Amino acid sequence: MPFITANGISHQYELRGEGTKTIVFVHGIGSRLETWAETTPAFKGFRHLVYSVRGMGESSSEPGPVSLATWAKDLDALMEALGIPRAIIAGHSMGGAITQRFAIDFPHRVEGMILFSTSSRVGGALAAGWLKKAEEFEAAGNGPMAATNRAVAAYRMDEELKKVTAPTLILVGSADPQTPPGGSVIMSRLIANSELEIFPGIGHGIYKEEPKSVERAVRWLERFQ
Repeated sequence: MPFITANGISHQYELRGEGTKTIVFVHGIGSRLETWAETTPAFKGFRHLVYSVRGMGESSSEPGPVSLATWAKDLDALMEALGIPRAIIAGHSMGGAITQRFAIDFPHRVEGMILFSTSSRVGGALAAGWLKKAEEFEAAGNGPMAATNRAVAAYRMDEELKKVTAPTLILVGSADPQTPPGGSVIMSRLIANSELEIFPGIGHGIYKEEPKSVERAVRWLERFQ
């Protein structure tokens, strides 16, 4: 797979498909671009950009802390380097948080959002869990993942999301232990032009666990074709 430098980082990426519009897929924590391999073919009529987030997969990283804002800047620079002025951004879990931050910081880049199993804020119990994992990664000598876990332990975008105008589809499973559906309900109330669907009995890996969630996204995307 090719690599390209964006925001000072070497990013592993893949750009495939045909169409006048592009969907960018942003993966969750500890994952990599290959996680979308079985999902992207369902989105016919679009170009598909998948990439590994800084410090994950084969993408490089820099020492020190990172944040959702850092990852949003990476995506802006990646799209610029690849000549993609605007796109529909689809993010899962941490990738969904990055997608929200990107829509807040770079609204001119975003035609629409698909948010799979994510949230606009982090609760206390979950934050403690991420910080514990950060300490474990640090003890094991994995600085990039330690920084990543600290980044996802502290964010709250509720007020800023009220300014987002891009059409947004929010999909979540009712049995998701990491990002419970209550967080998706909150996002749907904050983003004016949004739709929400909760899939009964489905956990955190919604786009892999429930084909109907991908079918719902495909139908929603018809407005862009």
